[in-house]
Amino acid sequence: MKLYKKIALALCVVIATSCTLDLREDPNAVQPSQVLPSLMLNSMQRGLAGLFNGTNGTGSSLTRLINGGSSIYRTTITPETFNGVWSTAYANILNDANTLMQLSVPDKTKPNERYARHMGITRIIQAYTLVSLVDMFGDVPFSQAFKGDGNFNPGVDNSADLYTKALELLDSAKIDLTTPTTTSAPPGYQSPIAPDIFDMYYGNGASSATTTFTKWVRLANSIKLKIYLNLRLTDATAAAAGINALLADNTATGGLIGYTTAHAVNGTGQTENFVFRYGLTTADPDARHPAFVGQYPAGGGDYQSNWLMWHMFHGYDATQGGQPGDPRIRFYFYRQVTANSTSTNEIRCLGESLPSHYPTSTGSAIIDNSIAGRAPMGVAPTNPTNDPTDAAWGRTFCYVSDRGYWGRDHIDPQGIPPDGLLRTAYGPYPVGGRFDANNGAGVSAGVGMRGAGMEPIMMRSFVNFMLAEAALYLPLGGPARTARQYFEEGMRQSFTDVRDWAVNGTYGTTTVAAAPNEAATINSFYASGTYTTDVNNYVASALAAFDASQAGTQPVDLVPGTANDETMNYIAREYWIALFRNGLESYNLYRRTGMPSGMQPVLNPTPGEFPRSYWYPANFANLNNTVEQKADLKPRVFWDNNTTNLDF
Repeated sequence: MKLYKKIALALCVVIATSCTLDLREDPNAVQPSQVLPSLMLNSMQRGLAGLFNGTNGTGSSLTRLINGGSSIYRTTITPETFNGVWSTAYANILNDANTLMQLSVPDKTKPNERYARHMGITRIIQAYTLVSLVDMFGDVPFSQAFKGDGNFNPGVDNSADLYTKALELLDSAKIDLTTPTTTSAPPGYQSPIAPDIFDMYYGNGASSATTTFTKWVRLANSIKLKIYLNLRLTDATAAAAGINALLADNTATGGLIGYTTAHAVNGTGQTENFVFRYGLTTADPDARHPAFVGQYPAGGGDYQSNWLMWHMFHGYDATQGGQPGDPRIRFYFYRQVTANSTSTNEIRCLGESLPSHYPTSTGSAIIDNSIAGRAPMGVAPTNPTNDPTDAAWGRTFCYVSDRGYWGRDHIDPQGIPPDGLLRTAYGPYPVGGRFDANNGAGVSAGVGMRGAGMEPIMMRSFVNFMLAEAALYLPLGGPARTARQYFEEGMRQSFTDVRDWAVNGTYGTTTVAAAPNEAATINSFYASGTYTTDVNNYVASALAAFDASQAGTQPVDLVPGTANDETMNYIAREYWIALFRNGLESYNLYRRTGMPSGMQPVLNPTPGEFPRSYWYPANFANLNNTVEQKADLKPRVFWDNNTTNLDF
């Protein structure tokens, strides 16, 4: 027995002395040295879609693209609102990017051989995430982050410096995505043994290729355009120089989404739209668009913005298929009922009076909110902006039409009645819902595109609207078009992409099969030729407003300032409508320009200060001892020096 004990003791000593355990590492977790770069890049791509979806809601509600709750601006959002966004950004995307950059040099004895394509896409996602964080919160951590137990409380970096860092990352990314392999002449640093990439946005391709990643290069340049445009208020010289360089670049690292110096007006680049596509799987995990999942299977979900629907129903007196409205309205929204309810149990505001601070008309004069001003709805005498007898002015509160468009007014604190299968739902663009063919039926999981929607992260129309703004205010040279040309192109691309998504179920951005589409219903109910005619009429009305504002012949001045400011009001209106489901860019646009004018006021006549940035997330402010929560929502991001009063 003693012999057995001695043997057992000896074995224990051998085992104990032969094992080296790092108690800081979870033995059940995958360690960085075990990670495959392509799988980590997959995680970052999925994380980017989640980050974008998380940033959409607050910006959309503040800019009247969807309804927001509460009764004052300060409590419309809370620090806890952004915990998920913060975790996705730091624990997933940025931390993975930091790790992947190290893994992309597989042989440390050959530092000039790297997984360059992995690095390029990583840097673009990293830069987009960083800029998004700055645009929402201002100063955030970066240089001191990702040091593990070396720094549990990273301090924040100056947000202007982070914008500069993002530009550096994007420039490096473009080189990563175009450098040849090390065996080519001239030699590059793309490793000849780099694994192929599963590209969730633009399709798969060999990592050794240079042409496969051209679209990512144009995305990088489009993000740079966004950065420079945000800088135009604080550093117009640098903004103009940066945008001019983008427009003039004919090299392999040049081009924007939907635009190169060789592109003709009207009609290129749809496959360059940067979108994340959802699928049809309903469990483990649910692959459908989150907004569809929150609304279609059981009803309910987001309340649509009454103000956006008001604009789209009444603006320019536009028509769609012989009925009032923007030609996109049936693609954005699906009405579960086609007639207005008369029940105050379903819509409480039916029993309430028009708030005294809401815009209205006496029949002979339009009465504006004293701070908001008037909405840009056209320059023709019969357009709502100029006609006090227009029906639009009797529909600025509660109901926006006589046809069942059922949403809520801006920052509405009321509870939720049993209207889940009555309120207006999302349509096929971009959520993957049902096209509105006057069905008047409740939503369900099996209708429309069945949730196979997408996230419109950077569309070609966005690029042209940004260029229109830049051309209006900055000295652009080279092959640049006029602001009017960019404006028209942005509108036409938006109309085309909205319909094409619903009809085709794809933009051809990847080789993945098209999603279920609404082609048969749409082409039968709203023929392509009729849609084109309606679009042409709409664009003609918008261009008439552009021309009148430039010439100073508009019937009424809508904004203080120059002719360019009047023109920008219409550019902002069209960009704002095209930004449906992209709340962060609409929030940037609204802060940068204060437009479009005449936005619907909060129901509460004293809503407090409009948030010029967001609260720091609770999981950052409460756990990091180097930062203090903001006292209020007045602090502006560094590029926002716009003086327009948005506190209404």
